[in-house]
Amino acid sequence: MPFIKLRKVKMSSDGTVLSGSAGLIDTVYVKGKASHSRQILRENLGKVIWMAQNHRSGIFLSPSRGLIEYSADQDKFSEVDRGDLRLPKDRTFPDPPVHSIFGDVFLIVSFLNNSPLLKALKQTFFNKLDLQRVLIHLVHTVAKDGSHINCQDFTARSFMGSLFLDIPQCSLKSDTYYFEMMGDDATRTTFFECYVKEMRRFYPGFGKGCYVDSTPLPNDIVDNPFNALCCHGVSGSTVMTRLVMILDEQTDLPVWYDIIPGNVIDLNTILYVMEDVKITLDIEIDDFVLDAGYASKELFTAYHIGTEKKFIVRCPARRGYHTQTIYREIKSMIPRGKYEFVRDRHLYFGFRKKGKLFGQPVYYYIYVDKNNALQHHREAVMKDPERFKKMSDKDKDWESVRYGYFILISNYDATPEEILDNYFNRVDIELAFRTAKEYLQLLPLSKWTDKTVRGKILNDVISLIVYCGIREKISPSGESMPSVFGKVSSLMCLVDHNEIAHIETPTKKVKEFAKLLDIEIPGTLDVKNLQRSLLTNQ
Repeated sequence: MPFIKLRKVKMSSDGTVLSGSAGLIDTVYVKGKASHSRQILRENLGKVIWMAQNHRSGIFLSPSRGLIEYSADQDKFSEVDRGDLRLPKDRTFPDPPVHSIFGDVFLIVSFLNNSPLLKALKQTFFNKLDLQRVLIHLVHTVAKDGSHINCQDFTARSFMGSLFLDIPQCSLKSDTYYFEMMGDDATRTTFFECYVKEMRRFYPGFGKGCYVDSTPLPNDIVDNPFNALCCHGVSGSTVMTRLVMILDEQTDLPVWYDIIPGNVIDLNTILYVMEDVKITLDIEIDDFVLDAGYASKELFTAYHIGTEKKFIVRCPARRGYHTQTIYREIKSMIPRGKYEFVRDRHLYFGFRKKGKLFGQPVYYYIYVDKNNALQHHREAVMKDPERFKKMSDKDKDWESVRYGYFILISNYDATPEEILDNYFNRVDIELAFRTAKEYLQLLPLSKWTDKTVRGKILNDVISLIVYCGIREKISPSGESMPSVFGKVSSLMCLVDHNEIAHIETPTKKVKEFAKLLDIEIPGTLDVKNLQRSLLTNQ
């Protein structure tokens, strides 16, 4: 059974803790030792705030969990309420700043208030303290926009410190409690079930058609069971976990995700995730678009022409896939205008050819992006004209197209334009990955436990939903998201003793952003009313 070990604890005559720290100790059996046991430090509990007389429970200011109560009898951590009479009359819950940054927090929470996402969060997190923590971390993750300010410092300087008074700010820096809560698989499942249900009230087809792809998450987490050596998606071999994400094709928002070992990148991975989302959320994915890393004999054997599920996969330039052979068969057609079309201001050659791959019938869709081919060919010739002169005529012909030549393989019959459109929709999921990595800092993963790593990823995926939703509405302004958050954060407020926020006059740009988000910025705001609308179902 665990116990609390006190270190240099001093108390006053009335039992008030003056100083000292504590650690959580486990006693383990050791064969051959005189006492047959050994004591191991499980966790540093940090500064002692209050201690029970039997020393079996107490309140601590933990370096990783913040202000927390621990009971050794129950072996359980629990939140400490703001009004707890055991807390000393100090600044454990500091007063919110009189003047604080208002604009970014208000725009994000107002966007949430108008979105189905908030309803899903309320259905997932019934406890109001837990819901407050979720909202604090989501607002911080979105508003920091790639900066390195931690959640505690962000909350202390912003309107969030006045909006969510029940959460001690000292608990927000690492917040192990929050990330462990988010890392529970039941939390992830419940959230996405509620989220899909709420989204379908606005988009009846939400989740019916999806894209599936994965991205590497290199890290150095010790003993992470999902880590494996892999070189897919990075410049060299490294230890990584892979994030597999499913995006709705109508809204480009995440529908589900999973994390898998880094070296697992094959058809079975995709099929497992597709089966998982079918069982969990009743979402059937019949159409998937894959990168060249997923091209395999198993894929073409499972999904050849005539099978129910459709796929598009980029043909890898390696042995067995006949890329050069197919080029030689169709090269005389490339100059012909009959097979040309324009997409995104680029001129393409496109041709469909039926064939066999690993004994299975498939369609080859052969393309040359003539803009890219011409540009890169010109640069190559100018860089080394002597090398080009020495080439054979056959090699010169190949060099003129190789930088724009690629093949897509599919099991369904369509025009080359339609297949290319479907494939380029993968750009949406790549944009989602890039947004999560660059702006929400999905990478690098920290040296946490497996459960807190999972919790961080769920936090970042939900934040990605918020970020992408705001970006879509703001896009008509022509401003980038960092520019938007930079400009709206200049809007300040003053919160008086009656918890009324007096807001500065917003600039023209801030008014424009608010209008695009269907938000009106008031002159004064009742903080309690806003908190009530965020935390209750009324």
